[in-house]
This record gives sequence, structure tokens and C-alpha cells, in this order.
Amino acid sequence: MGLILSLVFLGLLASLSPATIVVFMLVLGTTRARVNAVGFLFGWGLSLTIVFLGSYAMAASDASQSDGGRTSVAVLQVLLGSAMLVVAVRVWRRRGETNPRPTVPSRWGADRIMGHMQGLTPVGAAVVGILKQPWAITMAAALVVVHHHATGLLVAIAFALFTVASTATVGLMFLYYSRYPGEAQTQLAILRDRVVAAGPAVAAVAGMLVGGFLLVDGLLGLT
Repeated sequence: MGLILSLVFLGLLASLSPATIVVFMLVLGTTRARVNAVGFLFGWGLSLTIVFLGSYAMAASDASQSDGGRTSVAVLQVLLGSAMLVVAVRVWRRRGETNPRPTVPSRWGADRIMGHMQGLTPVGAAVVGILKQPWAITMAAALVVVHHHATGLLVAIAFALFTVASTATVGLMFLYYSRYPGEAQTQLAILRDRVVAAGPAVAAVAGMLVGGFLLVDGLLGLT
């Protein structure tokens, strides 16, 4: 159960990634919104599958189960966790800063990005889904799988739950858009501005939680 709870926790934090949420909203604003959204989710799921297959193979290998392999995984957890904590603290300290240059586009350049995404194709959306995967959290989840040396049905269940949890936010937005496309465009535009405003604080808190979790799990592995 430790592995499952850990991956559900990480998956929920991944679902709150502000950058991913904003980009998915932009995908829903493209001409072929539904098809592109499916492509985005396909790319997301494909990248998750590859990462978890790799972590499963490492967990099942003899090298990872040796003393040296266990130590290496724990050290990687400590390093990644420490790096995430440092970045999160820096983001938190700068969360209230305003850009002194008024000429710089607001909303993370959302309008400019939207201009480039109007001609987005499903294949391009899949690539965007891969690129906008919250990779730090995904790699953290992969390290947890290797650290627990879990194989078989347990990993499959943990992977499925992580996938559902990590796509919860964008999945709900897609369902809302599919059912009420006209209303959703207005509401998602409002939500996008709120996510952008709260993005640095949310990203910092998520980074601190994931970084702290990895750091503690890695230190426990070393001891």
C-alpha cells in the first residue's frame, strides 16, 4: 500500500501543475479542440507508459536490488528532492514580484502562444502533451517505483492510479468542454487567468511537497 499511496499523492500534485493546465486550456481554444485534446492526452499517457515501463524494468533487474543499486536510487532521490526544494523556495520568494517591463506580454505569453497553436494538429498536440508532462514529478514517481522494487500487479495498479490522478484536472476540463463547449470557453478563460495568477505559489508548494517527500524517502533508503 505504501507504493500506491505514494503514487496517488504524487499524481494529485502532478494534476495541479499550472503550466500544464494553462497549455491544455490553450489546446481547447484551438480550431480542432476535441481532437487536439485527445492527442494531448494520448501524448501524456504515452510518455507516462514509457517512463513506468523503464522504472519497472529497473525495479525488476538484479542491479537495482543489490546494495549498490539501492544506494544509487536513494542518492538520486535525495539529489532530485533537494533540487526541487531549492527551486521551489526560489519560486516562492519571487511569487509576488511584478515584471517591471510593461511591454512584456502578460499571462505567461498566453496570447502569443495561442497564435502559434491555432493551426495545431493532433500529432502536434500529442507532442505538446509529452513536453508539458510535469517531468520532475513523473521522474519522482518512477524513482519511487524503483526504490520499492515493486513488480507485477502492484505496479500496474499504482501506474493506473497515478495516471488517473495526474490527468484528473485536465480530464475534468475536457469533459466539461465536451458537454458545454460554449459556456466552457468563457469559464476556462476566467479560470486560466486565475491559474496564471496563482501559478507560482501553487508550483512552489507542489515542489516543496514532492521535494520533501523524495528527500525523506531517499534518506530513509540510505539508512
